[in-house]
Amino acid sequence: MKIDNVRVYDLEECIVASGLPMLSAYDENEFSENVIQLKSDHVQNQSSKHIARACKLASSHSASGHCNFLKGILVACNVTGTQAWWIQAGRYGHFVIDSSMSKMHRLKFMDLETCCHPKTSRIARQEIEKLATLDDIESLIYACPMGLELTARINTNYMQLRIMYHQRKAHRLTEWHTFCHWIGSLPLAKELLIDGKE
Repeated sequence: MKIDNVRVYDLEECIVASGLPMLSAYDENEFSENVIQLKSDHVQNQSSKHIARACKLASSHSASGHCNFLKGILVACNVTGTQAWWIQAGRYGHFVIDSSMSKMHRLKFMDLETCCHPKTSRIARQEIEKLATLDDIESLIYACPMGLELTARINTNYMQLRIMYHQRKAHRLTEWHTFCHWIGSLPLAKELLIDGKE
């Protein structure tokens, strides 16, 4: 599994917005100044009242609603994973595939030695290579091993990643371990994603 071209959006804005429920009046300038201050600190200042509040809210159970601000912290990246992993990842509702490699259009042209997970059997690869000489693309797709690795651009959010982390961190499929390790590398992941209650 490989994850690259990662972008995180609205981290500071959502951290400041986590305080909106307790405001009796909204001040646009104050909100903007708080966001600018967090950005200038590169969100490293753990003593910030906004980060302290966000961390406290993020430690609550997802169903409580107190950590809803996590939905606004958006993450986009490219993920290369096996078909087996993509099927499992597809069960998450806020894990959107923007664009992906196409088996239908490109399978006959793929180098299966480099496009398949190492645990994919040599027999399965040989079968695909035999079928690739035929014009029957449907048979080729159905014979494709679950170890075929495909890349897609996805977008999701911190709330979904938090749920995925807690549900998959001990999964038998090693790709989930890689994915959860990557989640742990995101900004403020320990405080907002990993230490939260599920």
